[in-house]
Amino acid sequence: MTALTKVVVIGLSIAVFMCLLYVVKLSSKKNVSNIEAGTVDDGLESKLTASSTNDMLTLTKEGPETTFASSIQIAPQHTLSSSATSSRPPTKEHTKPTPPPPHNILYLIQTEQCIPPYFQLNDVFGIPNLGFEVIVLSYKEACLDSSMPHVQYLLDNSTTWTTGRNVLFEAAMNRNQTYLYYVFIDDDFALGDPRQLIMGPWRRFESSLRSYEPAIAAIDNGWVPRIRDFHAERQCSGEAAEFIGTVWFDAICNAFHYKAIRHILPYDPTFDQQTWWASQMSVIIRSEVLFRGQVVLHMELFGKNNKHRPYPRDFNFTPDMLHHMTKDLDTLVPAFRARCANVTIQQWRTMKPMEHGSSSPTLCLPSAPYHDTIAPGRYACT
Repeated sequence: MTALTKVVVIGLSIAVFMCLLYVVKLSSKKNVSNIEAGTVDDGLESKLTASSTNDMLTLTKEGPETTFASSIQIAPQHTLSSSATSSRPPTKEHTKPTPPPPHNILYLIQTEQCIPPYFQLNDVFGIPNLGFEVIVLSYKEACLDSSMPHVQYLLDNSTTWTTGRNVLFEAAMNRNQTYLYYVFIDDDFALGDPRQLIMGPWRRFESSLRSYEPAIAAIDNGWVPRIRDFHAERQCSGEAAEFIGTVWFDAICNAFHYKAIRHILPYDPTFDQQTWWASQMSVIIRSEVLFRGQVVLHMELFGKNNKHRPYPRDFNFTPDMLHHMTKDLDTLVPAFRARCANVTIQQWRTMKPMEHGSSSPTLCLPSAPYHDTIAPGRYACT
């Protein structure tokens, strides 16, 4: 073969090779286009796999002779229209739902043994599952009556009135459930409603608490007429109201909102040997200093008590006793309201309790709005 012939053959071979290479490249481009369009050639045994990081989907096709990959950018919340790929649902942020506020009410009573017959009446505490539960502290003998499953009994025969209420307070705080109100009542207390509504006084009391949500509410025993007089003498608003603000309230029936109770209790037993009234006096002072304007009396219900047991009692509180009851209270309100809280504290320290209770500016504060924010010192400067 001549040199010229060899050159021609080599040139033709190179041309044929280049043509074949061009055809292969065209075929590859066509297959990539089919994948991007969502289709695959039937003549190839193909395998599509998809992997995603954020919004980037990568398709990989493996054929008999070639392997290639194409990255396709997909806009958020959009998916390929290919039947060979499965859509991925949009990622949702899972936030823990806010639990509903507590609704039930917990009554706390101390008595000699079993809960008195009055409280076992159907329209008092006799029927379970009405939105309330009861804890009873037996301070003489254990109660073996189990006929009321919603009533829990405790036994402690070493308590005073003050420390007995603290036993109930501790038991209530240790429960797994939070209650809207914790209502301390004496075992000789009976509740009445002069209007004799079908609802009954106890269910009406509970309904009023849920509707208004004051920090502290009381049903008084004999003080309501005098509170009305205080309002009239000071020319406070004469509008009829279900609740009115107060400074003084008897311990016979006190309801503490769950956001307020730990700021007021436990009761202080320091002066129990001198007078059991001192622990309630401390509660009254703390309530006005910390929740001024949010302590109320129910004006359309009345209470009475039928027993008067012997116990140490004295209403003459010395300056040292009042100073003890008011110490450090100004530190429990926001710093910018401490000056105002100190005004009330000084009034308690320098005036006789009854004198302050009948003349405090707190008595004429406008009624706090329904479902008001409950926080120490909220109205200290009002």
